[in-house]
Amino acid sequence: MHYAHDHLLDLAKAEFDARDNLADTFVTIAQITPAQASDLVDFYIRKKLVKFDRAMRRYTVKHGSYLDRDFIEHYTAHGAF
Repeated sequence: MHYAHDHLLDLAKAEFDARDNLADTFVTIAQITPAQASDLVDFYIRKKLVKFDRAMRRYTVKHGSYLDRDFIEHYTAHGAF
């Protein structure tokens, strides 16, 4: 039973780490604040612009333009809610 518990914790941690990595990517690309990047990650997930890849333990965008600086800045400035 401990294996299952540890496995579930590992999966949850992987998703949180993937969220942090995507937020760091937004900060690097568009020089936005970490708080803005976190809100943007929530927006991307909610609007299904990204997909969580469990095997690679990361979020991948469904289209490359979602990582364009202009796209990120637009949704940061106009409230990605």
